[in-house]
Amino acid sequence: MRPAVEVKVNEEQNDQITLETRIIGGSVIVVLLLAFFALYIEPDQTDLNFAWTILPRTSALLMGAGYTAGAYFFARVIAEKKWHRVEAGFLAITGFTICLLAATVLHLNRFHQGTLQFYLWTVIYALTPFIVPFLWWRNHKSASNDLEENDLRFSLFIRWMLGIVALVGVFSFLIVFIQPSLLIEAAPWKLTELTARVFAGWSMLTFLTVLTIAYDGRWSATRYLLQSAMIGIALTLLALPRMWNDFDQTKPMTYIFIASVISALIVFLIMHLRLDKISKRNARV
Repeated sequence: MRPAVEVKVNEEQNDQITLETRIIGGSVIVVLLLAFFALYIEPDQTDLNFAWTILPRTSALLMGAGYTAGAYFFARVIAEKKWHRVEAGFLAITGFTICLLAATVLHLNRFHQGTLQFYLWTVIYALTPFIVPFLWWRNHKSASNDLEENDLRFSLFIRWMLGIVALVGVFSFLIVFIQPSLLIEAAPWKLTELTARVFAGWSMLTFLTVLTIAYDGRWSATRYLLQSAMIGIALTLLALPRMWNDFDQTKPMTYIFIASVISALIVFLIMHLRLDKISKRNARV
């Protein structure tokens, strides 16, 4: 990693976030918070409050945690002044929405057709695969590639390693999406083909985000995404007591899953504190 350097910014690269991006981001937050209440607060009521019945509750709780992390990300989009700080999330979200649209089409018979929740879900995932990349395109035209005053860029080695891991992850979960039985057999709680494909989509979101971070390479473009991930992981840990009875406690994967979630939160927190410290030190140089 190397310290920020002073560079002249092209006047066309004002790095601003467009008004329509903020407005749509606000609408997305409302939808995601509704999903949080339906899935995380009342995971046993999805037969009444959600687009399809999700069993067992662990799947609903994990989805609720993920949607809440997304709500935080879009809150940063609304409040942020510089586009490059949130840009990395948009193409990853595009891949995620395409996966969920495909899962919806493949498993339409599982949905509560004719209900408000079904129409809301269907409209959202029919439109967002087009709206999200359009917003990225509108903002990317004026994006800045320069380092901020107290920024840093990851080394080429770290970026290549992140990129390789991300590509392996993307292709692996693309295979899982095509063949959901792979995840159904491995998961420590029961999954249907629909929920397996949905979680493949969430995993694709994660690895596509890592891929875009590897391409960009700036801490300023990574910070909010790391914070969003930590919120989702923290909510997952808080929900573990409610998930415990759903786990097959004879499967080693149960304990691998729990250990992975705890480890990820610790590693992400240390990374955030460390990189923030380095960037602040660079600002004083």
